[in-house]
Amino acid sequence: MSDTQGSTSKRFGWLAYPLLIFAASRGLLFAFAKAGPIFGPRISTDVVLSRSFQDSYPTWASLAHGDIATYARIARSGYVALADVPYFPLLPWLGKWLSPILGSIELGLLVSSLAFCALGFVGVYRLCEELRGPAAARWALALVAAFPLSYHLSDGSALGCLVAFPAWGILLALRGRPLVAAVALSLGVLAHPACLFATIATAWPPALPQRQSGGAWLPRLYSLLPAVVFVGYMLFFASSFHSTPAGFRAAFLFTTPKTLTAAWFAMTVVFGLLMGAGVLFLARLPGLRTIALVGVAQLLCALVPGEPASACALAACGPAFLAWGDLLARREGLRGPTVAMLSIHQGLLLYCFTHFVRLA
Repeated sequence: MSDTQGSTSKRFGWLAYPLLIFAASRGLLFAFAKAGPIFGPRISTDVVLSRSFQDSYPTWASLAHGDIATYARIARSGYVALADVPYFPLLPWLGKWLSPILGSIELGLLVSSLAFCALGFVGVYRLCEELRGPAAARWALALVAAFPLSYHLSDGSALGCLVAFPAWGILLALRGRPLVAAVALSLGVLAHPACLFATIATAWPPALPQRQSGGAWLPRLYSLLPAVVFVGYMLFFASSFHSTPAGFRAAFLFTTPKTLTAAWFAMTVVFGLLMGAGVLFLARLPGLRTIALVGVAQLLCALVPGEPASACALAACGPAFLAWGDLLARREGLRGPTVAMLSIHQGLLLYCFTHFVRLA
C-alpha cells in the first residue's frame, strides 16, 4: 500500500504547487471581498450585473468585474449585435449549461472562470518546468498569481482561458501530441480569439520530441485547425449580421472606445513595459523565440485597443512571466521584494475596483 501511495504521490506531485498557489491566491481574493466593508464604504459591484445575482451572492458579485455582464447577457439572449462578436461563445455556453445546477448564469461564469484559472496555473507551471526547470516554474507562477491585474483571471471573463489553453496547447505540442494541442487551442479560440496566437509555438515548438513521427510538416498542418475554427466563427457571424470585413475590424477595435484615464494610462504603460521587457528577455533564451512571438502578439492584443478591458489581458501573457520567473530563479535577492511589491499593488487595485471604480 505504501508503494502504491508513493507511486501516486510521485506521479501527481507536480499538481501540488500550482494548485496550492491557485487556492491561496483565490482564497485571499475571496477573503478580501468578504471583509471589504471593514476597509471602507460598502463594497461595490458592477452596476450592469443582474440585480438578482448581486442580492443573492454579494461577495461573488464584488469580484465579478470585467466582461461577465456581457457574457451573461449573451448566455440569456444570444448574440444580438455586431458589437457582441469579440465575446466568443464558449463561456456563454458554459454559463448557460451550469446555471440550472448553480442557480445563476453569473455564478456559472464565475465557476467556469475559476476552473480555467486553476487549469491555467497548472499549465503555466508545467510548461515553464519543461522549458526552464522547476525553480523557474515556481517563480513564474508566483508572479502570475501576484501580478496586479491577476484578479481578473477569475472574474467571470475569458482571461483564465487565455492562460490555460495556450499553455496546455504548447505543452502538448512539446510532448509530441500536435493533434491534441490543436484541439485544445481550437477550444481556446472559442473562448478568446487571442488563443490563436499560440499556434505559432505549436507549429514551430522550441524542440520537437525525438519520438514524434510524421515529420515537421504534420504539427504545422494540425496547427491550422484553430484558424479554421476562427474563420468558421467569423463566417457564421458575417452571414448572421450581413457584415463586411470592415465591420468586423470595427467590432474588434471597439467602435465606442472608452478613453483611458490618466491613472489607467500610466498603469498600462508601466505594466506593458514590464511585460514587453519580459518577452524580449525570453527571445534571448535558447530555442524560445517562437514562444516570445506568441508573447508579442498577446501584448499587442492587450495594448493596441487602448482601453481598460483589453489592458487587463496583460495578466494572461504567460511568455513574459516565463522570462521573469527564469530571472528570479537565478537572482535570489529579487524574489521576495518583487512578489511582495506586486501583491501589494494587486490588493490596492482590487480595493479600488471593489469600492470606487468600474472597469468600463
